[in-house]
Amino acid sequence: MNKKILAWILFLLWLVVIFFFSSQNGQSSSDLSNGLLNFLEEFTRLPLTNEFFSFLIRKLAHFTEYLILGILSCNLVKQYRSLNKMEYLAILLFCITYAISDEVHQMFVNGRSPQVFDVFVDSLGSSVGIFLIYIMTKVKKNKNV
Repeated sequence: MNKKILAWILFLLWLVVIFFFSSQNGQSSSDLSNGLLNFLEEFTRLPLTNEFFSFLIRKLAHFTEYLILGILSCNLVKQYRSLNKMEYLAILLFCITYAISDEVHQMFVNGRSPQVFDVFVDSLGSSVGIFLIYIMTKVKKNKNV
């Protein structure tokens, strides 16, 4: 399969995944988080089912979703040209805009509400993903010199 087509498919599929998770009502979202916590509690034999760990799991999910979005966004743009600092910034702005739109979307989902802190966590995740691509590109470039 063509690399450009694959990059587009992965990018668009990930946008849909994020949208799907945001479309879950409050109870379904909590059930998913609590199910993961119950699994981790059984696996580690540690008492993890409390509000702090539930909060942590939800924020780690946000961070990870957007870390992946940052990576996939960079990968998509790299299929067309080398990335420079302005393009990295444009990718970050896209990810932040998507995070904001994701929180606005949650205003219309039963049992969900927009959270400014989630946009911050999403932006941090995107930044880390973009930074990882930046570092990997620099390392690869230095190896080839």
